[in-house]
Amino acid sequence: MADDKMARVWQRFQEIMGYTDEELAKFKSNPKFIQMMNTPTFRTHKIVAEVISSHGCVCQHGVGQRLVMNGNGAFLRDECPSLMCVFLVSQLASAVSALFERFVAGLDPNGLLMDTVSCSDVGPDCGGWGRVLAKVHVEGPPGKR
Repeated sequence: MADDKMARVWQRFQEIMGYTDEELAKFKSNPKFIQMMNTPTFRTHKIVAEVISSHGCVCQHGVGQRLVMNGNGAFLRDECPSLMCVFLVSQLASAVSALFERFVAGLDPNGLLMDTVSCSDVGPDCGGWGRVLAKVHVEGPPGKR
């Protein structure tokens, strides 16, 4: 049963990625990638960056606004604001990478030491436009948050 489920996961992954059989075989030859594929958190959890401070943001990111990604770091269009600032979004990459490491290691993803990101704008006091801070956390499947 578990083998059938993983076979379906691999098949779906191959379809999403557009991999040939040879490319999939090469991917599957990497033990780190196998470990990731065997980590259900990537498929069952969401990564959320919630705005905790905002001033002077041209995209109007406001306190409480959520930028929501699936466990693989892809933004979920229906759960994100219509405007997302590149200067905030780009700063999420290191936090998401750290979460991936925690997922694979089986650690509590909400145990990140550095769980707050700042957009790269320096704010009006330092010659910029604005400043936004967001706290990153992970939410599990419904009923398990």
